[in-house]
Amino acid sequence: MHETLSRIMTACGLAALAVLGANPALAQTYPNKQIRLVLPYSTGTTTDVLGRLYAQKLGEALGQGIVVENKTGAGGNIAGEFVARAPADGYTLTLSTSAVHATNPALYGKLPFDTLRDFSHIGLLATAPNMLVINPKLPINNMAELIAYAKANPGKLTYISAGSGTSPHMSGALLKSMAGIDIVHVPYKNMSQGFADLFGGQVSMSFYHVPVAYPHVKEGRLRALGVATPQRSPIAPEVPPIAETVPGFDIRPWWGVSGPAGLPAEVVNRISSVTTAMLRDADTRQRFAAMGMEITVMSVKEFNDFTAAELVKWTRIVKESGAKAD
Repeated sequence: MHETLSRIMTACGLAALAVLGANPALAQTYPNKQIRLVLPYSTGTTTDVLGRLYAQKLGEALGQGIVVENKTGAGGNIAGEFVARAPADGYTLTLSTSAVHATNPALYGKLPFDTLRDFSHIGLLATAPNMLVINPKLPINNMAELIAYAKANPGKLTYISAGSGTSPHMSGALLKSMAGIDIVHVPYKNMSQGFADLFGGQVSMSFYHVPVAYPHVKEGRLRALGVATPQRSPIAPEVPPIAETVPGFDIRPWWGVSGPAGLPAEVVNRISSVTTAMLRDADTRQRFAAMGMEITVMSVKEFNDFTAAELVKWTRIVKESGAKAD
């Protein structure tokens, strides 16, 4: 913990220094070529949908094209390493996530990048609740019945994710720990494959972001048991919080924008400024809300502090849950 706090202080100090010594000429010329936005997960995921919307809005605001690249694998760590090693010129950015930048460092033990040292964290975009959904053929209609079934059938229920450290994995691990049940994690290369097996009954259940999971509930292909935040989702107000059955259960993924460490202050401030304006735009807010996203505007310093605090929080959750990378 002392080592983590030391890294936090160093990272926050570097972030503060980055704001100093702005170069007006660079601010006026950036960007003068295409920007690459690296996404850590596959097409069709919430991260992909959000990333492409952000790329569109950012490109419009900067007057420059944004190329989206999905670099998947290793629970998002491949994308994390790629961006950490990219030139610090503002032309390679990433959608930072709670999984890659807060959970994975504790889950994997040793990574080829450091969450705080190797990135310039620019701003938070949104958070979103997960929804617990199950195959409707299971004789389970609510959280109490799920827990009772799991205790009567240890190891029989399986839950899917797109890999170790992702929010579906950690949501299941936390439920397993807090409810005292034996459920089995089944990681997939992408959630599309996992959901196909979930529809077919080869696996039992999944935690996934409300905007993606809920349409399958309305179509009758899945059954919703609860949302992973203390408040109900405005998209699915009839689905109760899991915390009503498992007190204190609260887990929500987040997404931000980051680049390699050492980005010029002028670049960081420019991206932060246009991102803040974008998040306050009525059209953006409406489109985020339709996806079940909750927008939170943060300054560069606030987002650096937030990322550092999330690293401490998720390290604790990983240790308490006993979760491991599969």
